[in-house]
Amino acid sequence: MLVTFVSQCHGNSLKRTRRILDAFANRIGDNVWQTAITEDGLATVKQLLRASATKSTAVSCHRIRTRKKTELVWVVGNKRKFNEVGIVPVNWTASDISIYQDKNLWKNLELVALASGIAGLFHDFGKANDLFQNKLSPSKPKGQKNYEPYRHEWVSLKLFEAIVQHKTCQQWIALLLTPNQINELDIIECVQNPTFQNNFNNRIDGELNSFANYDDFTKLVAWLIVSHHRL
Repeated sequence: MLVTFVSQCHGNSLKRTRRILDAFANRIGDNVWQTAITEDGLATVKQLLRASATKSTAVSCHRIRTRKKTELVWVVGNKRKFNEVGIVPVNWTASDISIYQDKNLWKNLELVALASGIAGLFHDFGKANDLFQNKLSPSKPKGQKNYEPYRHEWVSLKLFEAIVQHKTCQQWIALLLTPNQINELDIIECVQNPTFQNNFNNRIDGELNSFANYDDFTKLVAWLIVSHHRL
């Protein structure tokens, strides 16, 4: 059969997919390949692409049926780069959705943006440890890479709690504005406290009671931190 491959990859993913596709097909454009290939050969190409796929991978395969008709066979990687028949979108339309909504619904937009920014900052703190960084290392064996006794967003939540506990919303926000006043030893002492460690090991549904002591904004930030990956 005669097939065409289209790559919408970027970065290192583009380099990897080019190496694979160049070995099986003729490049007829910067990111387009075409070749005659067997079913087994096509399955091999798909397997190799999937093995090296990342978030930035997006490759479609089209079978040429007639002179006027092609058929999408498969997509490896980000399917949102193509539509349901494998066509790459080149334009889009937009409309003002505010005319369909009560403008009062947007009054908290700035508040939501600020809460999301703070939550995003704390969310990544849980990644600052050797176990999580090992997961990102391509040289680590799979068994070692996947070992993470606590998910990073759960660790991030607990670090957030260590900073905000016994403080009002205004107090811990003021502390973030003057980070040189944050005492890391106080945070370490808090985390090492047996009561805090017991709380650390609780399941998330048991955290509802401890969240009840927070004001609404602190509670919002805490839930944004821990629920980012739908934990």
